[in-house]
Amino acid sequence: MVVYQDNKPYFGIVDGQQRLTTITLILSAIRDAFIKLGEQDLARGVHQYVEQPNIDNINEFVLHSETSFPYLQNHIQSYAEQKIDLDVGTEETKLKNAYEIISRNLEKYAGCGLLQSPQLELVPTDSSPITKLKILRDKVLSLKLVFIQLDNEDDAYLIFETLNARGRDLKSSDLVKNLLLKTIKNTNVNIDTPKEAWVNLVNKFDDIGEIDAVDNFILHYWISKHSYCSEKELFSKVKEYVQCKDTAQILLADFNFYGLLYCKMLNPDFFTWDNNRGNKVVKTTLLTLNRFKVKQQSSFVLALLASFENKIITLNNLQNALQKIEHFHFIFNAITSQRSSGHIVTTYSKNAVLLSNAKDANVANKIIKDLLEALSRKLPHYDEFEVKFMELMFTKSRSKDRNVIKYCLSRLMPNTSACLDINYDSLTIEHLISQSDSNRDIEEIGSIGNLLLVDQVTNSEVLKNKVITEKLIHLKAENYPLEQSFIPENFFGSPEDIEQRAKNIARYLFQKSKV
Repeated sequence: MVVYQDNKPYFGIVDGQQRLTTITLILSAIRDAFIKLGEQDLARGVHQYVEQPNIDNINEFVLHSETSFPYLQNHIQSYAEQKIDLDVGTEETKLKNAYEIISRNLEKYAGCGLLQSPQLELVPTDSSPITKLKILRDKVLSLKLVFIQLDNEDDAYLIFETLNARGRDLKSSDLVKNLLLKTIKNTNVNIDTPKEAWVNLVNKFDDIGEIDAVDNFILHYWISKHSYCSEKELFSKVKEYVQCKDTAQILLADFNFYGLLYCKMLNPDFFTWDNNRGNKVVKTTLLTLNRFKVKQQSSFVLALLASFENKIITLNNLQNALQKIEHFHFIFNAITSQRSSGHIVTTYSKNAVLLSNAKDANVANKIIKDLLEALSRKLPHYDEFEVKFMELMFTKSRSKDRNVIKYCLSRLMPNTSACLDINYDSLTIEHLISQSDSNRDIEEIGSIGNLLLVDQVTNSEVLKNKVITEKLIHLKAENYPLEQSFIPENFFGSPEDIEQRAKNIARYLFQKSKV
């Protein structure tokens, strides 16, 4: 552990928080196991390592955590009768899960769950739950600790970084956090403003259930605002930039501004969007890029959102650029699975940095235009696209292409193109030639040429037992856009019909997806 003296007898922890938290969870679980066995004295004995009175004889927890307050304190550290109901976030859920795993393993090890009454163990034996818990308690309390105490926070962080450079890599977010909090000195004893700003950043990701995305955010922010670098190079780049309190404060403020935009990228559904077509397009495009499972564009999309937020580009410019990026990755990644060898990422980053520094709309729009032209030059030819497109398949036994097929079919719907404000979960894929037709090859049945989108009721109830001619009659009567879905009057579901329809859809989408 690396610590510094805060206010006697308290220590600030620079390295070792996770180990102390784990030990606290184990001791709390052992204490609660003793309580379950009716051993209040033994439980109180363990609890003194979790909570003890200070010099004013007021109880304090040995480990004071700010980010998981008050869940850790009330639900885990507190003695049984002090617990209250609290809302649980992502970080608290992880603590809860860890505590429950430890408790379950304790029951397996000591057999705590087998005892219904403490009187069953009046004279503990070597194999009794009480004895086993005591043995485990003693082992935890006899753990050897390397305790490095420094006089001040700066020296503690210096030692921490030196030790880390020789050992296992920490997460970038841990290193950056330590650097910023070390550089920005807190000036108020009542509130640690820099630490609160960092907690505010982390909470943004916690709120959308993406607490582990902070590292990706910092990397994508950096290659969007400053310069391209690899994940391994990130901390050294940040350290070069943070030379004084002013630059550290600028970076921390940037993190909170860009962090909110990044969260919108990760989980558009979490946020409330203005009810106009442009915002619907932006939201839907962000959702689509997530469904494509691509990250290459993150730096430039982040720069686009920031430029719009700063009123450099218009909503129309934003939605058009995002749609072009969506179309590129539809062809490049979702269908043809091209390998970019890092060139796409660096191209995005270079233009993102330029866009981040653009001060007026003309410059910004020129940068966007240059980026889109660079992407267009990277698109594969139609022949390659068609070959891969014809391989798309969806059946009960093969569903990996499901989201891509849904996306393709949704773009055939009227007045939608790629900007259909659609709830993907509410639509289902209907097979015109039913999957139960044993006379047809599975490749034909699963082909996109045999598929269309309908609502759940139409799929499972109305069309369920019908043959293709009956299905088409019903869909036509319901004004389904058959013609726009490339289903002509003479479509009967023959192998040739299915193949031709698939090719027609492929050509249409390729033409509509040009960057």
